[in-house]
Amino acid sequence: MIRRLGAWLFWSTLAAGVVGVARQRREAMAVRRGELARASASADIPLARPQPQWAEQLGTWVPDRPATRLGRVAAALWAAPLTAVGLVLAGLSGARPRWEEELGCFVVRGAGGPSRMALEAVGAHANTVGLVVLSRREEPDPVLLAHEAVHVRQSERLGPLIMVAYVWLAARFGYRDHPLERSARRGAAAWKQGSAAR
Repeated sequence: MIRRLGAWLFWSTLAAGVVGVARQRREAMAVRRGELARASASADIPLARPQPQWAEQLGTWVPDRPATRLGRVAAALWAAPLTAVGLVLAGLSGARPRWEEELGCFVVRGAGGPSRMALEAVGAHANTVGLVVLSRREEPDPVLLAHEAVHVRQSERLGPLIMVAYVWLAARFGYRDHPLERSARRGAAAWKQGSAAR
């Protein structure tokens, strides 16, 4: 029974991932054709359609970095399986991950290989896997890095569960209306505003 349930969860999540990637790719193509405006990392994009209250609330969730050293260690351990995958992707990208204290994560600049191909396929400039941010650009926009840092904080809270949650939410809402993307854009906008005030 548990084995069948696990198999069902795996295959259904894989199918949801395919749907989510297809939706994101379709949105990227619409941007290229000029049918949709390009969404910056901090853009306040109006929703295509109303969302349930839980999705609205999730779209405002911008977790802070754990305040204590013990909290940061616990969060890093919880996210460690994904971080390991991110570091493998970094190795395959041909670029070296560097720890950036201000962001509280590893950043890979100028990622190549499978990471670059996946990012280009969906029209993205960067993505986050655990505590690793993989950027196609050698000098990524600081606002984009602030956006990805929110995903790092989400990974610290949800650990490996973030992959399942992200995939299912992408299948349901697409990329532009994705609650975790909306919260990352909100966090990047707050960072941008704070940066401008300094």
